[in-house]
Amino acid sequence: MKMQTLTVASVATVTALAAGLAMGESITLDLAGVNSNDNFGSPNNVAELVNLGDVTITGIGWDNVVGNGDDTGVSWGNEMTMAVVDSGDLNGVFISFFPNDGGDTAGGVWGPASSGGIIDLASQGLAFNTGSGSLLIEFFESYNDVDGATDAHYESGTVTIEYAVPAPGALALLGLAGIAGRRRRRA
Repeated sequence: MKMQTLTVASVATVTALAAGLAMGESITLDLAGVNSNDNFGSPNNVAELVNLGDVTITGIGWDNVVGNGDDTGVSWGNEMTMAVVDSGDLNGVFISFFPNDGGDTAGGVWGPASSGGIIDLASQGLAFNTGSGSLLIEFFESYNDVDGATDAHYESGTVTIEYAVPAPGALALLGLAGIAGRRRRRA
């Protein structure tokens, strides 16, 4: 995979989640200039590994995303896709920013698309853990029009990914519970 450095900003929201057991944080990606090339997993795709540790991805939102298919003139907006998955097992979500722009819009400009805020993945049964410690973000074409070339690109937009990190106090309590559990078993 072609690893390109995306502009990534990490922001601690200092929002306590799950009754103080986790801290909410987020990263924001700037999509301007990111290419949409080949099928998922292609070495030609723009991909970024973000080392977060074992966290839970809780929400995703996007704003002002504009796609341009004039690179080849044959790509459709609904082919431009972003994967946000655990790098170990590829469990996660796949997002099409322009799901209704296909068929008669080949080679066009699509958007701007916005999610209307952060989508709560847990309420939709889509929250997932990064058990591998890394989040893979990959931009790809769901249908590869021109192999080895850029089919389309993003002119603008941001994507925000929210995740929950266990709070240090919660981890300490879990550790103490483990020690107490060991003592009880030995007695």
